[in-house]
Amino acid sequence: MSSATTAVVQVALCASSILVDQGFRSGTNDDPTHAQVIKISKSVDPVPIILQHANPSSLTSVTLSSTDSLIHLLPSIPSFASSPIVIHVAYNDLADALSLRSAIPYIIHSSSAQQAYDHALLASRLAVSAKTLVLHAFSGHQTAPKAHHVTESQIKSFIRVSDQSAPHLNGSTVDHATPTSTYNNAARETAELLGRPLSPASYSGASQPAVVLVTLGEASAVQGALGPHESVGVLDLTLVRPFPMSYLLQHIPPTATTVLVLEQVYKRATKWSPLFLEVTSALAQSPVKVVSGTLGHVQPNQASEEILRLLQASETASSQTHLTFGHIPVTANGLHHSAVHVPAHESSYTKLLHHLFGNRLDVVNDPSLVKTLGEVATRPEYALGRIRTLDQERAELEERVRELLEAELHGYASQKELHDALAKWLTNKNDENVSRSAGNNIVHILEAGPPDHPSVLPILANRKHFPIMSRWIIGSDSWSYDLGASGLHHLISSSTDVNILLLDNIPYTARNAADPSKRKKDAGLYAMNHGDAYVGSIAVYSSYSQSLHALMEADKHRGASVILAYLPYLSEEDSALTVLKETKLAVDAGYWPLYRWNPTNPDGSQFQLESEALKADLQEFLDRQNHLSQLVRSQPDMAKELVSSLGTQIQEARREKAKQTYENLLSAMEGPPLLILYASDGGNAEKIAKRLIGRAKVRGLAARASTMDSFPLEELKLEEHVAFITSTAGQGEPPQNGRETFRAFTAFVSKGEKPFEGTPVKFAVFGMGDSHYWPRPEDAGYYNKPGKDLDARMEALGAERMAPLGLGDDQDPDGPQTGYKLWEPQLWKALGVDGIEVLEAEPEPITNEHIKIASNFLRGTIVEGLKDTSTGALAPSDGQLTKFHGIYQQDDRDIRDERQDAGLEPAYSFMIRCRLPGGVCTPQQWLAIDRIADERGNGTFKLTTRQTFQFHGIIKKHLKPSIQAINKGLMDTIAACGDVNRTVLCSALPTLSHLHTEVAAFAKRLSEHLLPRMTAYHEIWLDKKMVAGDAVKEFEPLYGPYYLPRKFKIAVAVPPTNDVDVFTNDVGFIAITDDQKKLIGFNVTAGGGMGVTHSNKKTYPRTADVLGFCPADQGHKVAEAIMLTQRDNGNRAEYVNNQLCNP
Repeated sequence: MSSATTAVVQVALCASSILVDQGFRSGTNDDPTHAQVIKISKSVDPVPIILQHANPSSLTSVTLSSTDSLIHLLPSIPSFASSPIVIHVAYNDLADALSLRSAIPYIIHSSSAQQAYDHALLASRLAVSAKTLVLHAFSGHQTAPKAHHVTESQIKSFIRVSDQSAPHLNGSTVDHATPTSTYNNAARETAELLGRPLSPASYSGASQPAVVLVTLGEASAVQGALGPHESVGVLDLTLVRPFPMSYLLQHIPPTATTVLVLEQVYKRATKWSPLFLEVTSALAQSPVKVVSGTLGHVQPNQASEEILRLLQASETASSQTHLTFGHIPVTANGLHHSAVHVPAHESSYTKLLHHLFGNRLDVVNDPSLVKTLGEVATRPEYALGRIRTLDQERAELEERVRELLEAELHGYASQKELHDALAKWLTNKNDENVSRSAGNNIVHILEAGPPDHPSVLPILANRKHFPIMSRWIIGSDSWSYDLGASGLHHLISSSTDVNILLLDNIPYTARNAADPSKRKKDAGLYAMNHGDAYVGSIAVYSSYSQSLHALMEADKHRGASVILAYLPYLSEEDSALTVLKETKLAVDAGYWPLYRWNPTNPDGSQFQLESEALKADLQEFLDRQNHLSQLVRSQPDMAKELVSSLGTQIQEARREKAKQTYENLLSAMEGPPLLILYASDGGNAEKIAKRLIGRAKVRGLAARASTMDSFPLEELKLEEHVAFITSTAGQGEPPQNGRETFRAFTAFVSKGEKPFEGTPVKFAVFGMGDSHYWPRPEDAGYYNKPGKDLDARMEALGAERMAPLGLGDDQDPDGPQTGYKLWEPQLWKALGVDGIEVLEAEPEPITNEHIKIASNFLRGTIVEGLKDTSTGALAPSDGQLTKFHGIYQQDDRDIRDERQDAGLEPAYSFMIRCRLPGGVCTPQQWLAIDRIADERGNGTFKLTTRQTFQFHGIIKKHLKPSIQAINKGLMDTIAACGDVNRTVLCSALPTLSHLHTEVAAFAKRLSEHLLPRMTAYHEIWLDKKMVAGDAVKEFEPLYGPYYLPRKFKIAVAVPPTNDVDVFTNDVGFIAITDDQKKLIGFNVTAGGGMGVTHSNKKTYPRTADVLGFCPADQGHKVAEAIMLTQRDNGNRAEYVNNQLCNP
């Protein structure tokens, strides 16, 4: 390595926690005090590695041996722009580095070994203090004497102090410094450490020059060629962004007539370079002439002549002229490319391809093409483009052959022979043997005596496409890396007839060296999910015959084929025996399964597992796991709980029919019939409808109720009295279970039909809405729109109104009940039962309080519900109790109508929420959560605002195994939901300081102290024996049989941050320390809450009040006392108004 490179690497090792190295260092770093070194090949995209290891709290350094990878950073820069990252890149050409000017906030340039060392330290300081991305470009060819360095301990303490120098308040930086002032501060601090100045540019030359050279690049030759008598000055830039405009203007004296901008930029995408435009903009108000130039390479003994030539040329040059100092290297013009190194072990598979396909083999991204096509030739994306071009050329050849075959070649002696040869090739163009022989015959006939036809020359020009080739793209981490898997994605989606061979070289014994959660994506599974791609997983050192079979099948498959080839080795020095041992371990253990997936095979035989040692165990696993069993099933199977069997449906229908017949018989012996049809999304209209049924039956009416959409419209004509009750959804829309009825009535009205005219149908409508839900005057029409529309349409359809339209408004004192109390007596009067005196007390509605009391300490009938396979749901009362166990019942609303039309129940599933005091989990627990989500849920889990996990999409039969798996991960779901104390919030970094550690322990102790003592959880979900029964009476020491009126939330904050929003919780604890920063207690807050029921003025948000101070060892007792006060005095009569903040 050059001295500049050595200096940069030394700083990066000492200053960083992670060093991502691409092409600089050899070997590994064994010093535990230095950065962890992650080496990657020059062809590997560094972006995923940077994204994986970027950490806002520590410095990540990246060393790149060339600028080739820089352009790939551009799309991902926003993802890590707020993390302290320094990219040190050695350059020959600054074009790629300057192309990132607008995206990277700080770019620093070094042209000497000493500058490289100083600026590497400055860039590290700047990245940590500004928490941002810094690019440091330095000349990798500088071999000057060793730079003057500081000690490693000084570097570490210097960076560590920088990390702590930016003050924060509530997570926000107080200092609002500009980028320039931030750079100046970092440069001043670095200069103090080094004992030498650091400036954004350095000036040398005459004090009153006529010509000023502004240089960016290796400018030592320019500076060395200037004599003291010259009226020339050189301003060598070291800060590229932010551009030092004031520094530039300071060094352009009034005597200057010309400014010549020399940049080491060889690949120019635009006429004017970024630096030239910056200088021109800065000098826009000055009469000085600005000329653009390129800073090339020059021998030291020729530098004076080059300077003289350049100055003479600048005298006559205009601002449109472009000058050059020295010569531009040949490699900058792309005329020379070094050969690509291919590891020797990879010949195991390339030899196999040559053996199978011989002269038919075409490796489209062959490394030998680099010499003629450049480094892009090995990239899979470029290779795919080449294949498409070759396919187009062969398609053109086929078209020309058809034209010649259909042409009348009068007088041509070999017409019959040529016709037969053309027809034979067209018929067998995809046959590997016939296509070549027929093509050779065509070429021989045409060259012997070509007919007079315009297709002859194009056919001869494309003769190479006569034989069908076996085209392969090889993917290798060493020389053919697929950036972002873009090549694989486009290949599979394009259905192009091409094969791709992906080499994986991670040894089985080194599989855990990287984070298991960051393992390579399964390209085979991705390709199989596409459906029409051939996929094979092979290992030539394990099964030679299986490898041959898979490669031959891939070649015959018309379309995309993906072969995953295992070739484990750490270095090229590994012997073939080592590769053989690693392969056997991986295949036998199931780490690398051998299989073939052929989508053209008959159903049931597409997938063939060929790892004999693994076959039985893996087959059992695939059959058991629903999300992986698609690999061995021809059609996906739905869970039985989601779709009831046909026999069960028939039996249920018979029971419903018998029940309806019995009710009709009873109705015939009672008073006038009353049909109540309701439409409800939230359940409010349904509750009123069911209560109306009870009141109607007490008055002797034959009442029954149904949702609007479930009642046949043709039977509505036979009814005598119909009461409609509907709520309002969205912008004046009917609820979901009434929309079909509304559409049918609208269709009748638009056609002018009156289906109820002449029928006995009499109707009444009660609508429910909110007059302030849409506060704008122009939206007033949305208020109770479904009820108003329904009333008008029933009248238009010929039905007779028996009571005026009733409207319930959420804004009334009693909500909708205010309007309902006026509407119901008019309904009884119309039915002739208004004079009946009702002496029987109306049954009290069942609320959550009744359910809790009757639940036997939260048991209910949950066990029986879990055993019931006829439905995917639990009983409604059990659905309220499972909340205390951390479970919510849900269904997919998007397919609710579809399933109803199919005669099926809603697609029920469940949400499970963990209890995680303080929001802290171990890496093992995180992996367990991820595994549970994949195996039991819908493949995702959510992080909640109260620092815990939620799983969704868990069906009923997976509830118990899921909770048991959570328990094995040393977690539980007790009191994660329900009317109890929920998860205690706390600053989630207990290792941040000893104070945070104490507070985290307090939060955990507080959560455990307020935890319900119910044994039902362990009996139901963990298969523990019942200890509470008739002999032993169970009790809850804190909650009692009634539990709390509503959920109870606690948070603990550590000043100065309030990241847990402590004032919005029922109880809050704010840590108080003494002068030695030791925890002595807490300021206690109470009464906070942000829960608001829309349009209910009795509910409102409220911030907590500070009650006073309590010692740390009494905090749990204080929280208990406040919670018990809420338990005994909370408003249990109104669920929406029963939190501590709404007394």
